[in-house]
Amino acid sequence: MKTKPTNAINCSTCRDHQYVLSNLKGKVQAKPCKCFACEKCQGTGRILQEDEDGISRIRECECSDFSKRLKLFNQAGIPGKFVHEGLDNYEVNPPRHRSLKDALTRSRTFIKEFIQMKGQYSQGLIYMGEPGLGKTHLAVSIIKELILKHGVECKFVDFFELLRDIRHGYGEDISEGEFINPYVGVKVLVIDELAKGRNTDWELTILDHFISSRYNDDDKVTLVTTNFKDKLDNGIGDNKKSGHSNASTRHTLEEKIGPRIFSRLMEMCKKVHLQGKDFRQV
Repeated sequence: MKTKPTNAINCSTCRDHQYVLSNLKGKVQAKPCKCFACEKCQGTGRILQEDEDGISRIRECECSDFSKRLKLFNQAGIPGKFVHEGLDNYEVNPPRHRSLKDALTRSRTFIKEFIQMKGQYSQGLIYMGEPGLGKTHLAVSIIKELILKHGVECKFVDFFELLRDIRHGYGEDISEGEFINPYVGVKVLVIDELAKGRNTDWELTILDHFISSRYNDDDKVTLVTTNFKDKLDNGIGDNKKSGHSNASTRHTLEEKIGPRIFSRLMEMCKKVHLQGKDFRQV
């Protein structure tokens, strides 16, 4: 797509991305920057083009792909607090742990391999570690880049909030499927805060349906964040040293969600362990 900015080449508003992001009603939203304009269609999204018979027909302009990406982005449901987050501003310097640098590298590698495999890369990532290490930052940064740079359909869901919405839906005669289906079929899905809460039989039944639906479709990629690990630390000293002492240090992820769901997740996702001090307390 060839575009010509109406103002200076180096736009201070969008830094030449040609879009701007904002927090609108709690979700990150994208819109074209004022510097964006298409030479071919002048912003209409349509052009007149002659076919092989010399007949002029209305065609969709190449810049419509840009509009589609912004529309996909605005439907992703990314929380507004992540409006400025990206892989380039993920903090890995001391006193942060070296595992965070590895997590950043693996996040970048995931994007590269996903694009090289043209979306057929079937194994996602599961970020595991205590609160405040930037797990959601990394997962959100991945889908922001996949949508805005590559036009990949992605969505974000806080699983704990989804369960709350389903409960409220019962009172309004809204089925579970109406809440779950939009996420089940999306190409790349971020499931945030997995295993948070009580994990009752009902909650685990919903989670099993959720995970199994994506597990059975190897065309779908899932990114997961959780405060729970696959194995407990050797002793409580490590937890005190890192400033963490909560349920996530007393139970494994498998104990929280059960062996069936855990096994499927381990097949669907590569583990990314994060360690260090809670950045909110540093």
